[in-house]
Formats: sequence, C-alpha cells, structure tokens
Amino acid sequence: MAEFHRTDTSASPAMVLCDPARLAAVDAVRAVDELAGEAFARSTSLAARLLDTSMALISLAGAHRQFIRSGTGTAVPRHGEQERLDWGFCSEVVASGRPLVIDDVRDDSRRRANIAIAATGMRAYLGVPLLLEELPIGVLCVIDTTPRPWNAEQKHALEQLSASVMSETRLRLDAAERDRLYAQTAAAAVVERRRSQQLQDLARASLRINTAPSLDYALQTVTEEARALVGAHQSITSMTMNLHWAQAINAVSLSDKYAEYRSFDAPPVGEGVYVLVCRENRPMRMTQDQLEAHPAWRGFGPYAKEHPPLRGWLAVPLITSDGRNLGLIQLSDKEDGGEFTADDEAILVQLAQLASASIEKAAVLESQYEIARTLQSSLLPQQLPEHSAVSAASRYLPATPRAGVGGDWFDVIGLSGARVALVVGDVVGHGIHAAATMGRLRTAVRTLADVDPTPEELLTRLDDLVSRLSAESGADDATALVHGGDAALGTTCLYAVYDPVAGRCALACAGHPAPIMVTPDGSAGFLDLPVGPPLGVGGVPFESAEVEVPEGSLLAFYTDGLVESRKQDLNAGLEELRRALTEPCDSLETLCDDALRALLSEPPADDAALLLVRPHRLDKARVATWDIAAEPAEVARARARIAQRLAAWGLDEIGFVTELVVSELITNAIRYGLPPLQLRLIYDRTVICEVSDTSSTAPHLRRAAVFDEGGRGLMLVAQLSQRWGTRHARQGKTIWCEQALPAAGPLPDQP
Repeated sequence: MAEFHRTDTSASPAMVLCDPARLAAVDAVRAVDELAGEAFARSTSLAARLLDTSMALISLAGAHRQFIRSGTGTAVPRHGEQERLDWGFCSEVVASGRPLVIDDVRDDSRRRANIAIAATGMRAYLGVPLLLEELPIGVLCVIDTTPRPWNAEQKHALEQLSASVMSETRLRLDAAERDRLYAQTAAAAVVERRRSQQLQDLARASLRINTAPSLDYALQTVTEEARALVGAHQSITSMTMNLHWAQAINAVSLSDKYAEYRSFDAPPVGEGVYVLVCRENRPMRMTQDQLEAHPAWRGFGPYAKEHPPLRGWLAVPLITSDGRNLGLIQLSDKEDGGEFTADDEAILVQLAQLASASIEKAAVLESQYEIARTLQSSLLPQQLPEHSAVSAASRYLPATPRAGVGGDWFDVIGLSGARVALVVGDVVGHGIHAAATMGRLRTAVRTLADVDPTPEELLTRLDDLVSRLSAESGADDATALVHGGDAALGTTCLYAVYDPVAGRCALACAGHPAPIMVTPDGSAGFLDLPVGPPLGVGGVPFESAEVEVPEGSLLAFYTDGLVESRKQDLNAGLEELRRALTEPCDSLETLCDDALRALLSEPPADDAALLLVRPHRLDKARVATWDIAAEPAEVARARARIAQRLAAWGLDEIGFVTELVVSELITNAIRYGLPPLQLRLIYDRTVICEVSDTSSTAPHLRRAAVFDEGGRGLMLVAQLSQRWGTRHARQGKTIWCEQALPAAGPLPDQP
C-alpha cells in the first residue's frame, strides 16, 4: 500500500483538513470503494446494533466536502452522497483526531445549531476517527434521538470497530496496490515489446530501397521481383491505406504462361481471404484445395472467366514501421509445379519488409511535398494588392513531387510617395525548409521595405541577415544546412522600386536573372544591371541601376525554374521568354498563361515564378512641388499654396488638416534640417505630403513634457495623418505623411 505521512500533528483544524497527505489518503480509500464498501456497510450496521442506536454513519472528510460511505437509519445520508463539511461533526473529529462524545446536544450551546441535528433528530452523538497510517480520514459515528450518557465501554467498542474496518480497508488498499503494480508491469512489458519491434524495424530500414520515382513504379518493381524471387507465374501487389480497397493501387506481373490475361484489371473489392492477411497482418500459405475450402474464399465472382486461374496461394502483408497495414503481395502457381513452402514464405516476407519501407518512404515524400506545398502557398501573396502605380499579374508553378517544393517567391509592396517595390527571389534547395526559409526572407524584405531604404541598401541588410543566420546555425554543421540557417545561403533576389512621379525604376540584384522590359513599340530586352553575389556570400558591395520606364511598357520578373530545364538550357529559355512576352495579348493574366505554356510543356523540375508588371505614370496635374526657403515666413506661404492646390483638386474638406500637418513638417525642417528645402504634394489614392531637406538626421516621435516648448509637432502629424514616416536618400531625407481622401471625394483616374 502507498505510504501516507502526516507532516504536522499540531496544525490548526483548517490545516489538518487541507493536509495533502491526508487528502491523498482519502482519495485512495474512495478509489477502492467497490472493494471496501461491504466492510463499511457491515461496520455501520454492527455499530448501530452494538450501541443500540437507530443511526450509524461512516463519512470521509475532504477539503471542502464529506463523502458518505455508509449509513444506517432513515434519516442519515446514503452511500455515495456528499454533504457539506460542516454537516454533523465529522470535520471536528477529523481535525482533532480524537473521539467526540455528546450526551445531549441541547446542552451544548456551540454545537446545537448544527444543520445535521434538524435533519436527523439528533440528541446524542458518539464519533471516533477513522485512522489510516495515523492520518484521520473520516469518522465512524452513532446517533441517537434521545439523550443518553455514553460510557467508556461504548466508546471503546466503537474505537475497536473503527480499527477493524480500517484494518480491512488497509488490506483492500494493499490488494489494489498489488493490482496496480501488476498492471503497470504488464503495460511496461507491452511497451518494451513495442520498442523491441521498433528496433527491428530500424534494422530493416537499412535495407530500404533508397529511391522510388513513384508509388506505381515501386509497386510494379516489387511485384516483378517477388515473382522472380520465389519462382511463380503470377504476382499481384495491392496497396491500400487503412483497408480502403476502393482506393487500392495494384500492380500485376504474369509470366508468358498467362500472357493472355495481362490486360486483365479487376480491382479488389475488400472481400475474400486476402483481406484476412491485411486485417491480421500475417502471412497465409495454402494449397489450392485449402484455399477453396477456406470459409473466407469468395472465388472471382463476375470476373471468373477473365481472371487467371490460381494454382496454390501465398500472401504476405505489407507493414509500415509503426505496424500499419499497407496492403499485400500475392503469388500463385509455382513455376516448378509444386506447392509454396515455408522457405518461400520467409523469402517473400523479407521482400515485403523492403517493399514496405520503399512504399512508406514514397508515401512520406509525397506527404512532405503536400505539406511543403501548403506551407509555401500560405506564405506567397494570395492576391496581388492594387496600386495606382502598377498593374500586375503573377503565376507560380511548384516543382514535381519528386523534386520537391522550392523556395521561389515574389511580392508587390506599396511604399511612400505612391511608389511600389517589386521583388522576386529564389531560395536554394527544396522541401519544407526551403519553403520556410522563403517565408522568413519574404517577411524580412517586407520589414526592411517599410523603412524605405534604397534597393542596394536593402539587399545589403538582407545579406547581413542571411550571413548572421548562417553564423548562428553553424556553417559547418550539415544539420544546420537542412534545418534553416544555411538554407538561405546562396539565395538570389532582385529588388526594384518604381516611382510613378518620375517614371523611373531603381533596381538592385543579388545573383538573380535580369528582368525583361517590353517597350510600347513591342521590342523586348534584358535590363543591364550590375549583378551582385547571391545573399550570404558577401565580399562585394551591391549596386543599383536606374532606368527610364516609358508609359505602356511591361516589366517581367521571373525565377530560373521558368527558363531552365533538362530539355532547355538557360540562354534558350531566356530567349523563349523574351519572344513570348512580345506576343500581343489583351491582359496581363492571359499573357502569364501564354508565357507558361510556351516555356513549360511539362511539370517543371524546379519551381517557376513569373511576375508581370505594367507601370503607370502619375498625371503631372496630380503632383505639385515647391522650393521652400529656410525661414519661418515660408510656413504661411506654404499653407496658402496647399489650400489653393487642394481647392483645385476639389479636396477642400481636408484642407485645414493638411495645412496644419504641412506647417508642422516645414517648421520641423526649418528648425532642424538643412537647406535646400522642398515641399511636394501628391494626389493619388491618398493625399501625400512630403518635405525634403539635405540633413540625414531622422526625426523621432516623442511625448513632450507639460512645460516643454517644443516636441509636439510630430505627435500632431502622427495623430492627424493616416500614416507617416521618413525615407533617406543618398543626400538628405524626406518626411512624408498621407491623408485619407474625403469619403465622397473624387478618386484619381486610372491610366
């Protein structure tokens, strides 16, 4: 029996009742209630007879409730009921650990108000504690409805009865503990046997077939090898998951003797003796007579005339490493004309073990492919955002399951000043880790783009990030290469920023193929960019190039999986893509589909991504630029210009707020910036206010103290604007903010 130890014999009643050791003892006795219940009932009945009372009770005291285990008399609670802890005097006896003797409760002013007195008609009470390993867990008591003086013999008799019932309870607890230990030992033995089986599975894993292009190929190979290994005229392998025969995959191998049946294809229906092999996961070997006499034999049904005749039967299950059934291999008609032997069965079992490993591996690869594909799909843009500056369409084709999902990605990111960032990248490798690394890098690019660096600066920071991840993971650790850090090494990326006001695009490249620009006259060419090393390589600084983008042009960003394959080298693929993009088309979506059809006649061996972008210049009438003198008087003049321009655009409703925001930005530039200063107002999907100066010091939002004379300008800008920020140029910076258009205000015309 488990040991229970009381920690403090001088504790307060509340501490005694809540003592963990005592409560554990109560729970232990309650757990063996079915075993000890008879003893409890017998004891209460005997107590009532010995002491000549109409009521006797055994209850166990929990922390907040008492649990009735047995009761004699119509007025007391019955077995299994629960009462409040202050019902009767159980808690008092348990807390003191001593008998409680009450000759007449009406003479006891402290106890005569107890709720149990009215319920039972109690006048006299005698209760003794139930002790388990010296821990008071409950009480055995007798109740009389008339006053009576209890003598020492009666108290002693009740104590003896209490000791007797607890002695029997201890025996019950000991028996329960033995049963528990036996069950625990038996369960441990089962676990040990399972571990032993797993070790055997690991040993067999060394013999697995390393490569299997597909499940169909693996099944057909196993079928042919089984027939050749045992020497049989017929061999059939069926693969089914969880005995779902309707989705079974079958492979058949027949010798020339049964050549006329090679076109036969009757799927298993899940009935017959072969199902027993899969259900019981055990081999079966029979002669033809035994097979036909077997109660599970069903014959061939409607396929009897088309089915090859059987001549004896040997079947072994295909079992995964965790004991699940994958199907079975069946052989019939030995080439030597004899019956299948135990040696034949042993050889086929060994082959089935190898086949199970091969099939399981192929299934796992396909499952991993689907997981990686789902992960990758969730990390890519589900829908390209709308921007006034560009129209865009995209396509993404994952690699074949055999190659595994890669880490290609693309993105279209809105920037300040109505500009748009265009991103395309390609992570080295395939599988879940490549997809996860792609997600990390895409998130990093979006985070870096939010602070608006130049393209070459963004790639530099991204390169530092990849190098740091590689160093943290351990560049010499092969495991790190597989599990994340080094997976980003060698990633290629192209980052471009299109400015619709200037009609120019700035681009920087980290080892990625150059984009194609198709001009309005239909000519197409690759942009001449300075190509930096892939991310994580380091040693060479990134450079950017800026190109003029004529209105109506098309920019194409892509990954190498689109233009390079086993049948076509990179240069040929690039030329094919260039030609496909010059074909006339009514929409970017259609052009994407046409380009993919032209370049990919079969599923790609590597992921392929294509992002087509048609930039749009912003109408010059929607842009206003003013040079600002570095003097306070310029603030009023700037406000007047802003009000006049907003009125011309029909946006008087936001005039006051915009004037206030511009005042704060110009004042801030005059006070803390360096001339020359410039103010620009852009009317796009929002009204954008920009103030530029040649200082590289960036402002910081802070909360001004009560008596501070300044420091509240940017707080006003932040509160009154939809969003605001700072972007740095090669010389100086620009502080910008955006105002939402009036609810019923006009929207800019789309080019």
